[in-house]
Amino acid sequence: MKSKKLIISSTSAITIILISLVLYKILSNSDNNFAQNDPYKTIIASFDGGKVTLREAQLELDKLILKNENLASLTFNKLAPDQKESIIKEIVLKKTIYKEAKKRNLDKDRNYQEALNLFKTELLKQQFYADISRQASQPENVKKNYDQLAKDLEAKKDIKLSYIAVKTKNEANAILKIVAKSPDLFAKQAKLKSIDKEIAKKGGDLGFVLEDILPIQLVEIAKTLEKNQISKPISLDDKWVIIKLEDQRAAQIAKFEDVKENLAKSLSAKALQDFILQSIKDANITIAVK
Repeated sequence: MKSKKLIISSTSAITIILISLVLYKILSNSDNNFAQNDPYKTIIASFDGGKVTLREAQLELDKLILKNENLASLTFNKLAPDQKESIIKEIVLKKTIYKEAKKRNLDKDRNYQEALNLFKTELLKQQFYADISRQASQPENVKKNYDQLAKDLEAKKDIKLSYIAVKTKNEANAILKIVAKSPDLFAKQAKLKSIDKEIAKKGGDLGFVLEDILPIQLVEIAKTLEKNQISKPISLDDKWVIIKLEDQRAAQIAKFEDVKENLAKSLSAKALQDFILQSIKDANITIAVK
């Protein structure tokens, strides 16, 4: 039993090592497709039996960047000398191991071949996802989406509300009697009695909020109020709410330059989600196990 376990463990280890090297093979082969004047073809190191290109170094760095979004803008050329050396040594080690593994015909192992197919599928999936994201976040698409959002906001309003939320209608009516006589006490009552504690600290003041973000019940009531007027208690989910209309204005539209980056990310995420959901739906999956 012990020897059998050892064999399985060794096979798994070999498979893992080889799979970690597949990316090098794929990228090295794809490197031949680049134009001769591609700056990424620049040789940045050589060793007995091979060379390392800038493209390979950047791809090795990109794998680290995938694990840490804070490194997103980092390039190989911006690294410190010792960091560059570390990456180059890692690439050389992988190339050396790859050649030795090939000499031993480890790439013919059945487990390796099965894992390789899965790896290629996963790699292609990630490249496909990246392509969807890239297309969705093209500048022209982002600008078109922004223009549509701006157009949709033309008839919208930003509403400034203060509110007090309590558990029962009786509590709401009791508070309403107080603030109806003395509207200036609204903020004080919110601090004392509202169960939404974070907003209560601000005297119930929500500030200006786009009407689409607010619950529709509150928007409908707010539009019937005059400035500084207080509503009757409103049933909202498991609460009773009293609102005070502080002010309203035409919806403010952020400048394109200020939102284009976040908008691009949002479009990329939506494109991926839409593709995944539609693909699952179109697949008509029938599950035979329970």
